[in-house]
Amino acid sequence: MKRIILAILIITTALFFVACSGPREVLTAQEFTSHMEGAGHIVEDFTHEFDDAPPGVDVRTFLVADTGGFDVDFFVFETDQAARAFHNIIRRELEDSRGRTSSHREVNLANFNRLTQTTDGRFEALVRVENTAILIATTTQNKADAQAVLDLLGY
Repeated sequence: MKRIILAILIITTALFFVACSGPREVLTAQEFTSHMEGAGHIVEDFTHEFDDAPPGVDVRTFLVADTGGFDVDFFVFETDQAARAFHNIIRRELEDSRGRTSSHREVNLANFNRLTQTTDGRFEALVRVENTAILIATTTQNKADAQAVLDLLGY
């Protein structure tokens, strides 16, 4: 009986946290720039790097924020499908690069995917919200700062 009650409690708690997290809000390129520059970071537009991209690479905007310790790559895709495809490709690459000593956390919801991992002195975060994505790769010394940036952006 205790096991059944404990199982119900765990399931209820998990459902509560999923329900409370709700769908994430999408940032526009202007909002990303405003948040990052407001925090004192430099944002540059590298969208031109995709001018000659092959068909199917549907990057509408590519911004890079230099925090001084690491870069924050922000992508806006033409469609949610393109952002999901990007997320899946990068997720596989990050998972394939994991060392033996690592922490790995992944959340997948309807309009939101988040992967964070720490491995071999590196911290990596990949977050997708609808048709946008953020990628951060830095050292473990910058992990708290990287998490703070994700919190600032609501990602």
